[in-house]
Amino acid sequence: MGQEDLKVWTGHSAQAKLTKEWRLNVGQLLLFSQEPFELASLQNSANISYRLNKRIRFGVGYLRSSDPSDPDQEARNRITGRFRLDLKLGKFRIANSLRGEWHFPERSKFEYRLRYGFRVHRGNWGLPFKTTPFITNEFHYYLSGRPLQYRDELGEKVVKQSPNGLHAHRITLGVRFRPFKRANASLSYMRQTEFNIGNKYREINVTDPRNGKIRRAFNHFSVVMFRFSYQLDLRKKSSSTSVGSHFSKINALQTTLASK
Repeated sequence: MGQEDLKVWTGHSAQAKLTKEWRLNVGQLLLFSQEPFELASLQNSANISYRLNKRIRFGVGYLRSSDPSDPDQEARNRITGRFRLDLKLGKFRIANSLRGEWHFPERSKFEYRLRYGFRVHRGNWGLPFKTTPFITNEFHYYLSGRPLQYRDELGEKVVKQSPNGLHAHRITLGVRFRPFKRANASLSYMRQTEFNIGNKYREINVTDPRNGKIRRAFNHFSVVMFRFSYQLDLRKKSSSTSVGSHFSKINALQTTLASK
């Protein structure tokens, strides 16, 4: 049996265009538990990305997670590296993303996590506020978790090692819309399921044959999520360009008057 829970997440962020290629994004995500309904975690993040072309982007980021109700609890940190490839399939758009994460302090199941996801959505549906449905699938590969002592059916020690492997899947269904210019919002439902594949001595949710207790239980949960983001353009306008344009207009006007 794994842990079952329903959560409510809400987040806001701002993205700034620094240059034609560079973007800076800062955001905050508030994670609420259902029973009791209270703020369970607060995540603050900052990411910078480079847009190589219309299809390819790279980025790095930092995220800090803390529990507002318990200031003495140690905060968790995360450094990420990202790669995104956008593709077109007829009228559909597919966003492929690969993210590597380093968590410190380490979590019990992993210290590093690889996340591959792909989001599928269609172009403009002609709906109000440019509303667009989407679906996202994401897979998580765990690495370098705290070593777990594995035992055989008789309770004898076999090997002690980290439960490395593909252990989680997330599916998200939602709609994205634009309430006003430069703003985007989304409302979605996400479900995470953990599982074991492959080597039984790399599993989580392991039953200790000596006492029947489960170690590293599966963490299944669902999330109702609302996100809002706003885009800023911090690129400097070239004064020389505007002045040159101004003189071009004057010269054009003089040429026109001279020809009359």
